[in-house]
Order: sequence, then C-alpha cells, then structure tokens
Amino acid sequence: MPCRYGTNADHRIRVELVEADFEIGFNLVDLVESRPLEAMQLLSEAERVYADILARVQRLEASESVHFVPLVDELRREIDLAGAGRGGNG
Repeated sequence: MPCRYGTNADHRIRVELVEADFEIGFNLVDLVESRPLEAMQLLSEAERVYADILARVQRLEASESVHFVPLVDELRREIDLAGAGRGGNG
C-alpha cells in the first residue's frame, strides 16, 4: 500500500502515533475545565502524553519532526495554561 509520507509502513506508523498522541494530549487539556475534580489527574496524564510525544518526535527524521514543532509548542502552552488556571481556582 502506498504511504502518504513517501516512506515505509514503519515510518508511517511512527508518525501516526505522534499524531494520535497530540489528539489525546489536547483532549486531556480540554477536559480539565469541564472536570475540575479530576483536573490534577488529567494534567498529569497530559504531561505523560507530552513526554511521550517528545520522545517519539526525537526518533523521527529531522525533516519530519520539524513539522511537529508548532504542535509541541502549542500543547506545552495549553498544558501550562490549564495548570495555571487550576492554581488560580484552588
């Protein structure tokens, strides 16, 4: 099957895992506001997903990982804002 990334299936899977992790990370951050009783656990999970993303992105080739830099920065910002919002509410 042709790969949309122009490489082998293994590489495609690695990229898709990073993309899935971003979706999970952003969804966890979104849940923080609507589930205040679970906010600390959700933020902790988001931090773990963020760490996984960093590790996965580092294993990609530089030409591919550069495309994820804006999303990495945005997720970091969103996690920090959600955490700061929790600190201000408590």
